Amino acid sequence: MAATPATFSAHEAALRTRDRLLADLAVFVAVAILLWLLLELTRELGAGFDPATAPDRVSTDPRMLPSYAGRSLLRMFVALGLSTLFAFVVATAAARLPRLGRVLLPLLDVLQSIPVLGFLSVTVGLWLALFPGSILGLECAAVFAIFTSQVWNMTFAFYQSLITQPRDLDEACRSLGLTRWQRFWRLDAPHGAFPLVWNGMMSFGGGWFFLLASEVITVQTQRYALPGIGAYAATAAEQAEPGRLALAIGVMVALILAVNIGFWRPLTAWAERFRTGVSGSAEPQRSVVLDLLRRSSAPQLLARAIAPVREGLERAARAWRSRRRRRARAGSAERPPGVARGWRTAGALLLGLALVCGTLALLVAISRETGLAEFAVAGGLGLLTFARVLVLLVLGTLVWVPIGLWIGLHPRVTRVAQPIVQVLASFPANFLFPFAALALFATGISLDIGGIALMALGAQWYLLFNAIAGAAAIPHDLREAASSLRLGTVARWRRLYAPALFPAWVTGALTAAGGAWNASIVAEVVSYGGETLTARGLGSAIAEATAAGDFARVLVGVLVMSAFVVALNRLLWRPLYALAERRYALG
Repeated sequence: MAATPATFSAHEAALRTRDRLLADLAVFVAVAILLWLLLELTRELGAGFDPATAPDRVSTDPRMLPSYAGRSLLRMFVALGLSTLFAFVVATAAARLPRLGRVLLPLLDVLQSIPVLGFLSVTVGLWLALFPGSILGLECAAVFAIFTSQVWNMTFAFYQSLITQPRDLDEACRSLGLTRWQRFWRLDAPHGAFPLVWNGMMSFGGGWFFLLASEVITVQTQRYALPGIGAYAATAAEQAEPGRLALAIGVMVALILAVNIGFWRPLTAWAERFRTGVSGSAEPQRSVVLDLLRRSSAPQLLARAIAPVREGLERAARAWRSRRRRRARAGSAERPPGVARGWRTAGALLLGLALVCGTLALLVAISRETGLAEFAVAGGLGLLTFARVLVLLVLGTLVWVPIGLWIGLHPRVTRVAQPIVQVLASFPANFLFPFAALALFATGISLDIGGIALMALGAQWYLLFNAIAGAAAIPHDLREAASSLRLGTVARWRRLYAPALFPAWVTGALTAAGGAWNASIVAEVVSYGGETLTARGLGSAIAEATAAGDFARVLVGVLVMSAFVVALNRLLWRPLYALAERRYALG
């Protein structure tokens, strides 16, 4: 007996119901396991903390590695959540409030130039004072250090997406009378989702790099170690246990792979729906986890649960907007136009006066502690570190740009190489520094030269990532035109590849230079088994001053490094950005 269409429809409905039930069961089990792990990992956060008896290293028992890995991963995700919230608030304020943006953008430019260890040295005492006698103070200090390694890249990425929104979408929001809250969730957040997710993934990799420095914290001359895989690796290196260090590296690789498969791959595949442009991705990304969530009814249940909250916030935003308009109309009728201008001028003068007074007080304090001549010493050391950064950029460009072009021009190679590159970029290269120290001890090579390779381990991936993205964005018709004109290799590079890759190279070189300056603090001082190699440079000076508890020299080093980075951004990278947008944009 032949099957009827109704029979097929009933069979398909039964299969869909079964798949949905299985997906719901899998999501429920996964959520239950995550909640149980969260409770287990946070159980010790309220434990007491005595600075006099706190350990300066952790146990290297391999049985502790799963717990340590979970603690480190929890710190990473808390910092990522805070970075996302900061990016939403600050980038939106800078883009939508021009007067505030003129203050926030230079401030962000300065803050992103401060090394992670500089933030940690300045703020760790504050965190310990906020939570006296509790391990929570050290946990907050570690999370804050990871936060400062992630947040600036994400904030600038979201800000760039806001200021490059299509004009017709902006006009549509205005004509529909959307509140700022509605505009944010219906236009700003979706439009910035794709760049925010990808830059968040890169920033998460940067957080892995500074995990070791954030879990082994120095306060004055006292060192404290938090339970985590970074502290485990540091202790294994100090005790000259290469087997335990290799085990930590293996666990770290497994952790990065699990996070990429379970979190970043579904998130990047989901963000594909928010890409803007004429056409989407030719080969959209797929994720088993995302497919499972789409078959499950969990997203719909979550949307229904938060719908009342969202509607209440929208009503509150509309009411606040109407009250603000009424007050603005009443204030404009009562107050002369020059009064508001006078208040703004007075506020700017007070802010400038406060900055001048604060700078003078800072210089007086440094003069009493170390003398202002310390700035000249730090400047000379900064030139040595800058030379290493420059060599790294030149060698990284010569090596990784051609490789990135080859990967980006061949989709089959991209599918294989991109996950590998993501894992390599996420892996904290300073876990390999003890093995590098062994190689340098054996070969007799000075860290003044070997430090360039160590800095490259943490910075070179930005060049490769952006080269791959730039090559993949080259229009296919331009490549066909080059082939039909039978351009040779040199001519093709000069006429097509170099101009097309130039904007991506500027972005990659800028981020690689920033990463190299930050990495210099851990790459210019390398220890293994009680022996230490030191390279002359600003990074080693900051690291040694931090270990000695010399706050004044730490402050001088951080200020000089920030001055180098900000000056390079203003004098070199911004003009190159303008040149790339003016002459080499493909759009």
